[in-house]
Amino acid sequence: MFKPYTISLNRIHDRVQITEGDESLLLIVEGDAARMVSALTEAQKVLRSLNNDSDEGERKQAALTFAQAMFGNAQAVKLIDFYHGDALCVIDVCGRYFSGRLAKLIGNAQKRRT
Repeated sequence: MFKPYTISLNRIHDRVQITEGDESLLLIVEGDAARMVSALTEAQKVLRSLNNDSDEGERKQAALTFAQAMFGNAQAVKLIDFYHGDALCVIDVCGRYFSGRLAKLIGNAQKRRT
């Protein structure tokens, strides 16, 4: 008996529950590791451009770019709404998710791809 030839793009699939008090937001992570790394690299450039003189609009754009890289546009907007437009909260929660889980998922997907 022959074993079937299997192909997978090794996409990243994850769910993250953001909880603050009685409120929570479930976000779905679904994407190609290479595209996600590219988007995260661009987000990192935007984040590094922030300084003490950056206005709230620049902070919100940076937060949106970071969240979009992981969750896509629609969910990034929901995350910003969840934190009532507080860009620093969005940046913080995205950073925690990236360092606590997503970086490992991306690394594993890249290893399986080779």
